[in-house]
Amino acid sequence: MLNDQPEEVRNRLLRRADWRFLLPNPNPTNSICFANGSLAKAVGLISTTMVETTADYPSNKFDLAVAVDPDIATLKRAWSALAPGGSLYTEWHSYWVPRVRQIRKRLEAVGFEEINYFSARPNPDLTTPEVWLPYKTPLDLNGFLANLKCTGKLGSPVVRALRQLARFLNSLISLGSPVSVAARKKAFSAERARKTRNPSAVIPSDFRNELMKTIRAGWSEWGFGETPKRLEWMLLTGGQRSISKVVAVVSGDEDKKGQLAIKIPRVFESISSLTREAENLRTLSTKGNLPGVPKLLFCQQHTGVLTVGETFLAGIPLFKLLCHDNCRDLALTATRWLADFAGRAEPIPPATWRKRLIDPVIADFDASFGPILDTGLFRTSTDCLATLGPLPIVCEQRDFAPWNLLITDAGNLAVLDWESSELQGLPALDLIYFLTYMTFSLNKAKSLDDFQHSYSAMLNPSTLSGSIADECLRLYLIQTGLSPALLRPLRLLTWLIHSRSEYQRLVADSAGKPVRDTLRRSLFLNLWETELRQN
Repeated sequence: MLNDQPEEVRNRLLRRADWRFLLPNPNPTNSICFANGSLAKAVGLISTTMVETTADYPSNKFDLAVAVDPDIATLKRAWSALAPGGSLYTEWHSYWVPRVRQIRKRLEAVGFEEINYFSARPNPDLTTPEVWLPYKTPLDLNGFLANLKCTGKLGSPVVRALRQLARFLNSLISLGSPVSVAARKKAFSAERARKTRNPSAVIPSDFRNELMKTIRAGWSEWGFGETPKRLEWMLLTGGQRSISKVVAVVSGDEDKKGQLAIKIPRVFESISSLTREAENLRTLSTKGNLPGVPKLLFCQQHTGVLTVGETFLAGIPLFKLLCHDNCRDLALTATRWLADFAGRAEPIPPATWRKRLIDPVIADFDASFGPILDTGLFRTSTDCLATLGPLPIVCEQRDFAPWNLLITDAGNLAVLDWESSELQGLPALDLIYFLTYMTFSLNKAKSLDDFQHSYSAMLNPSTLSGSIADECLRLYLIQTGLSPALLRPLRLLTWLIHSRSEYQRLVADSAGKPVRDTLRRSLFLNLWETELRQN
């Protein structure tokens, strides 16, 4: 089974089929594939059963048919195989923009309808695209330029010129790029099905249309204004692992900026974390308007597929802006946001939170990495954590890293991805995590040795990263009323907590229990050891 493959293989194949979220049914039961290679393997992975065209197959049975550069004969075979209302997905690698009309004529001649064109970016071979757009709107470089905050010499004439250049480049990018086309086999209406005594021919449920009905029904209520006549849909399929969610960004026909983001689980394992994100955002909404936190709009099933709608947060990812000239300002922006988010709550004795927030973390660390742990360091770490006294209970975001932070047009911070959050957590952990990854980015750390050296430098106030970290931590401690003596045990706790999710990733990558050498390369294990060995 492909599900038993290592994460690298599974992730690559699943991403080869992310176009399925543009279809009426993203989780087909029966599929037939008129292609081979990675595309055929990907179709097999997303389907309950898949038939290759080398075998005999029945007519009017399949939910999905897939083909690449099909001729008329292949399209007729696909149409015959599909059940009424079934979906066809095709890729056309030899068609340029002026010739896409020929695709429509060919599909309509066979009997397909509801024909839609899509364009994938940035991978012209369609293996690991990160953005899917309606074909008429190739990668919107103008939209990205619109998000830039232009000041000083970069005035409006320059911006207009850049946008004109972007439109020209978009037209060139489109030429020769593969076109993905989705279509449907016509199905009877319910009334006609009854008259013909063929109830199985009724149009099956439509994931995308049902989702659009929910969006239209809530558009005005969510404060987006009058419901637009047409909704534009862009699919974001980035991320590093198969458990990463697919995100549909929806905007009105006149306003090309996204209004809401809809998260959809790519795999079954993502459902629980996405549900947790919805629950976290729902709870946070009871605390009033929290700047930089997305608002939950809905969490519901559409034709059996979980969807979580949130307000779309626009901005430039912090890691794309980060450099030596602005790192201090950006770090202070993140620090102030975290301090304001934490507030100044009263400290609570550890007896009320240690068994929930500390003891299970230590136990999991020992169970996961025990075979390679230095027993002396482990004992020192446990003793250090035991020194933690009363602490305020705050919300931990738990993935507060440069890739999840946006700088808005107004220069404010917006924070994405709340699925890992601990609503009743401990202070300073998010800041420690952020400062560490900011240091990695500044130092262009790539290897395990680089990460360890960078972390050691961050702990030294005489270095650039160390001076910034020291200033940010002092500011946070002042605003939250915490003692500097808490920082070392909290740093250790940070790496113990994040080692839990890292161990799960190592298990997925190994398709089983990781070997000693794999455990030894754990980033958070090494950061924990570096902290303990620091004078």
